[in-house]
Amino acid sequence: MRKITSNGFRVSSVVLGFLATLMVVLPALIVKDSDISYTGLQIAFGHEFASFGPWASGEIKFNFIVLIAYLLPLVGSLLIMFTKKGYLSSTVLFLVAAILLFLTPQFTVVTVTVLGNQNTIDVDWTYGIGLILAASFSILGVMVGMARISKQE
Repeated sequence: MRKITSNGFRVSSVVLGFLATLMVVLPALIVKDSDISYTGLQIAFGHEFASFGPWASGEIKFNFIVLIAYLLPLVGSLLIMFTKKGYLSSTVLFLVAAILLFLTPQFTVVTVTVLGNQNTIDVDWTYGIGLILAASFSILGVMVGMARISKQE
């Protein structure tokens, strides 16, 4: 009976980690009072949303922190899959991922270049479904890890 419970914790943590990372393809940030949205891939790797030749352009810059935020649940689930007692470090990784995911709007840099002058603009973002689900799966991963740690003692 004990082995089934241990495997249940392991499988649920792995599934939650993969689901949280998979949410990178769904809309992560939405421009407030608009229907313009950007996926987690566009936010993490950068995206040019406007280009008017050499005169003007607008882009979201590459964001290493957001990339890490989406990859941490995957690393946490791989840690549980390949180690026997990686629940504590996996729980910490899930927690850090959830915090970073909720802080994604503060880390996102949007620049507009007009006639060679580059300016950073402040955008009012709202959370997209992908970001909410990724953070929720990460929080559930923390809860599963905490339950496993408390059951272990």
